[in-house]
This record gives sequence, C-alpha cells and structure tokens, in this order.
Amino acid sequence: MRAARWPLAACLVLAGCVAPAADTGAFEHNALGALESAVSTARVAAVALDARARDRVTFAYANTVVTEAEDAIDPIVASFGVVDPPDRSVDPLRREVLDHLGETGDLLAEARIAVRRGDVRAMTDLAAGLRRVADGMDQQAEELS
Repeated sequence: MRAARWPLAACLVLAGCVAPAADTGAFEHNALGALESAVSTARVAAVALDARARDRVTFAYANTVVTEAEDAIDPIVASFGVVDPPDRSVDPLRREVLDHLGETGDLLAEARIAVRRGDVRAMTDLAAGLRRVADGMDQQAEELS
C-alpha cells in the first residue's frame, strides 16, 4: 500500500510545477534559460559531429555526445513548453522559442542517425545547421537580456 502512494505523490508534486508565468518578465526569464541551455546543447553536438566527420573522435564518443544532446533537449522543451504565457504579448516569443527548440531537436535526431550511419557529409551539414540554429538562439537570448 505504501508503494502505491509514491506515484500519486509524484504526480501531485509535478502538477504543482506547471503554472502560468507570474508576469512577462518571469516568462522572458524562462525563455532565456531555455535558449541558453539549448545553445550549449547544440554547440556541443556540432563540435562532436565535426570531429567525427574528420575522424578525430571515435564513433562511440560522437554517438554518446550526440545521443546525450538529443536526450537533453527534450526536458528543455518540456520545461519551457508547459509554462503558460501571462498574456498575449509574449505569445510570439513562445512560438519563436519553441520553433528554435523544435528545430534543434530535429537536427539532433538527424545527427544521431548520421553518426550511426557514418554519413560524413550529413554530419558536416548537420553540424552547420546546429551552429546556425544556435546562433539564432544566441541572438534571441541577447534580445531578452
């Protein structure tokens, strides 16, 4: 009986974490945190892809880095996506951040596949794509700072 209470308690605790942002500033702060985390994730994966494409790291290393980056982007998307904007004025910001995060996730999924296939051209192209999206997120983060 005692073990059955843990899932219920966990759901109640997690449900309490999802709420609208207190104000526009708080929402922008959440957006900034999501962007900064995603930028780091994208840039690390891009470096690993470039290194693997040039045969400077092993398959195992590149596969681990890219797979962990892909795994890391999902909680970033989830934690930002569940915070409701306090008003319509920040709806465009929400869409832009989620678009950046979604594109990063898509590129990381493609990168994982490219690494596992040993597709050098795709790894090079995806590294460039990750740097491009990271630059866009950096720019958006600067506008929020």
